[in-house]
Amino acid sequence: MFSKINLKHIVILALGFFWCSAIYLTQQTYLLNYCDKEFVNIVAILYGSLSMALGILLYMFICKKSKNIKSYYALFSLFAIVISFLFFGTENKIIMSICLCLTCLFGTAGFGVGYHFSLLAINIEKVYRGRVFAIGYGLGSILTYLITLLPNKLYGSISAMIIYIPIIVLNIFLVWKNRDLEMIKNEKYTSSYKKYFIVLSVIVLLMSLMSAISTDVISTHIFDMDGLFANTRFVYCIGLLIAGFMIDRNKEMFDIATIISFVFSLLVVVLLNQNISVNLVVSLSYLFIGFFVVFRTLTFVNLYDQKRGTLYLCGIGLMYSRIMEGILVIFQKDLMKNSTILILIETIMLCIVLWVYLLYYLKNTRSSSNDKLKEIVLKYKLSNQEEKVLNLLIQDYTKKDIADKLFLSVNTIKIHVTNIYKKTGMTRAELKENCILRAK
Repeated sequence: MFSKINLKHIVILALGFFWCSAIYLTQQTYLLNYCDKEFVNIVAILYGSLSMALGILLYMFICKKSKNIKSYYALFSLFAIVISFLFFGTENKIIMSICLCLTCLFGTAGFGVGYHFSLLAINIEKVYRGRVFAIGYGLGSILTYLITLLPNKLYGSISAMIIYIPIIVLNIFLVWKNRDLEMIKNEKYTSSYKKYFIVLSVIVLLMSLMSAISTDVISTHIFDMDGLFANTRFVYCIGLLIAGFMIDRNKEMFDIATIISFVFSLLVVVLLNQNISVNLVVSLSYLFIGFFVVFRTLTFVNLYDQKRGTLYLCGIGLMYSRIMEGILVIFQKDLMKNSTILILIETIMLCIVLWVYLLYYLKNTRSSSNDKLKEIVLKYKLSNQEEKVLNLLIQDYTKKDIADKLFLSVNTIKIHVTNIYKKTGMTRAELKENCILRAK
């Protein structure tokens, strides 16, 4: 797990998440010196979130058109530093608002995050991706909290750039030392694959809206914001770690836990109107948010294993979330006044997610891949033991993991794997393509 390449990408994710979220919070704090809270909320949550989504969209466009994306990453990160200084160099709230949005767009909250997730796809084995992502994002979350412990004169002013600039430069250096993305052109997408992508998009969009509603419900209740920020950062980190380890070890259990997390998301609307500890409800909510964050990210990152030409889609799950978070601000006041309407909306969305997930995404994927697996077993006359090994092999288990699960030695598994390759004439990637992707 803690190989050199895994540790490197944990650090890249942690530094990237930290500096973009810390600058975002610093700019919001500083903007409050010139504007009221409602104005700052609209700028940061509405326009800031949509700018992040636009940044990911920009990454997707450049990723498909350019072979040297690493240069854009470095250029845009440096541009984010310049924009941040322009933000602090004026007292005009409109110019500051534009600078905040541009920082979100070009920094690692927007363009950069798409690049980070693509690095995760091509450099980290699938069996470790959940943990690498969770640890990296968890560390970034904790570091963001720690920066808020500094005196407001430092944290909420241009002085904070003394901390951020070295972090950004180090982040650029680590990314620059990495190999650039290897784009595959002219990838053909079957109608079944397109349908699968649409279904995933519907699920993540609805989940994003439910998550945004629950977060807004929490923010409308009166509690100790400073004290709770510490709790939510640590609990969020724990949620990420649990989800990251679970998705690597047992994908089906992780999917079930993610669905359950949205049942609690619905309950948040009810529980916060009862005589129940606000801190307890909010902490549990942020614990479960970790599952959705891992789900929306890894679901699209893992598409790369199924279709190599989908690298540009790695950040689209986060893009969906940012769009929903931004748009919801427009309706926030009206929605938050009536908890009955909120409960009805969330219930309908949850039912749709469950229906789509159970009837198509889960059931169809499982049964279809089993059918294709059986076809290969019969066609190439694989033994019962080779069938078991193949089933785990296409799920990205390592030879050691397969040996542990089947209670066999690693050498025996190596022999079975070699025999499978010889009999079928296919590589691991080709076997996975035939068993999983073509079944969808």
